[in-house]
Amino acid sequence: MTVMRRLRHRKVLIFALLAILCISSMCVADDDSMDDDFLAEILAEEARHEEEAAMMEAEAREYEAMKARQYSGNAGNTNNMGGGKPKMGGAGSGMPKGAGSGSFNKLEEELKKKEAEKASLQAAKEEEEQEQEAERIRLKREAAFETDLKKMNEEQKKKAQQQKKKDAKIVNRILKASKSGKHYAVLGIRNFEVQIGPYYVFNFSIGPLVLFRVKTKAIKRVYRNLARTVHPDKNKDGRAEEAFHALEQSAAILTDEKQRQDYDKKIISARRRRNKYAVDSVMRVSHTCWSQTASTLKMTKKVLGPFSTPILVVGALIMP
Repeated sequence: MTVMRRLRHRKVLIFALLAILCISSMCVADDDSMDDDFLAEILAEEARHEEEAAMMEAEAREYEAMKARQYSGNAGNTNNMGGGKPKMGGAGSGMPKGAGSGSFNKLEEELKKKEAEKASLQAAKEEEEQEQEAERIRLKREAAFETDLKKMNEEQKKKAQQQKKKDAKIVNRILKASKSGKHYAVLGIRNFEVQIGPYYVFNFSIGPLVLFRVKTKAIKRVYRNLARTVHPDKNKDGRAEEAFHALEQSAAILTDEKQRQDYDKKIISARRRRNKYAVDSVMRVSHTCWSQTASTLKMTKKVLGPFSTPILVVGALIMP
């Protein structure tokens, strides 16, 4: 009996060991399958990226090839024009007219669109980075100002806080004008410049005449005075450094003759568009009012009949 029991115990142990080995092999197989799936996903992602890159390279090569074909075609047309009749039955004679140029223009437009989107994304990213950097500098300067306040007595704190409010007003004005692209307003200069003309009489031109133009010396003088106030070492506002850079940029544009002329042309064209819109709006409203008045008088005359004229005259006389 004891031998049989021992044999049974050995069989049970053997079956248990086999079961454990089977379960462990299944777990390892599951782990291997998970690893294989993850590796397959990575390889598929890499293959997709490589396929996109290959497509972009193929489009670029096709674009360059089409440019070369168009250039060679233009050169061949020029030679044919100068050297007699073109030869028929050439390599490009079977191609329909305008087929290559149409696909070339389409591909060129797509590439330009992609480049524009990429440039806009890059500009937005740079602007965001600049804003983050400006915010970091502002927080650092504010913390430094609070640290300086703790070292002052009450009277000094009051004076420093009042001065900081004045500095903040100047900084906010400069940044607001700079954001709107108003370089004269950044420096606090009122621009009353007026351009008259040009007028054309037969083959002669008169003008343009520029009146009330601010001199470059005056702009430099205003810039120097304002730079002393906005300089980060003097101004205690957190955004003083950003305002100082905006002031430098506006002064650089207005003191450079070429850049100032371009900027003044933009201002004059915008002012003319605004004036034209205002005149058109006034004329449109006047025309509407006149039409309404005329229709009212017609209706009144139709209702009153022969008595309309005397009643209108008496009403006009009675009205104060």
